[in-house]
Amino acid sequence: MGERKRRHRKRRDGPDVPRDGTARRSYRDMLDEERDVHPVDAVVERRLHHDALRRQIRAATERLLRALGEERHLWLRLEELLGDCRIDREAAFFDIGYDHGRVAGRTEGLAKGRPRATPAYQAVVLRAREAAMNADLHHTHAAAALIEATWSLVLDQNIPPT
Repeated sequence: MGERKRRHRKRRDGPDVPRDGTARRSYRDMLDEERDVHPVDAVVERRLHHDALRRQIRAATERLLRALGEERHLWLRLEELLGDCRIDREAAFFDIGYDHGRVAGRTEGLAKGRPRATPAYQAVVLRAREAAMNADLHHTHAAAALIEATWSLVLDQNIPPT
């Protein structure tokens, strides 16, 4: 994947750009830097060792293109569309993983400032964080929803202490 520089569409909206317009580090931001191979692609390549598989894919593609003859443009267009789709998916996976990791790290950092929590407490923190991260809301709206839920618990006088 990193053997040639990839073309990519520079998008200014959609899932890889925050809704509030603020800049954050994303997969596509890193593509804009001058380098031959994206750093994530380099790590993936070291883990997968797909040299032989890529040679097989290239050979199969060459056979297919020869078989298509004058109609090879059909395959090339399909390959371009599939590549665009794959790049969008990879960028989304990277960005989602980065966002979740950043928030998880922040949660762990905050946990260091309080006494040791029970497993039940930690499970609630984890579920609340995951629900907020997966809600497809702007981070301020997700935080507001968590605050609203917390406030309803604080105001409820009928919940017995554990």
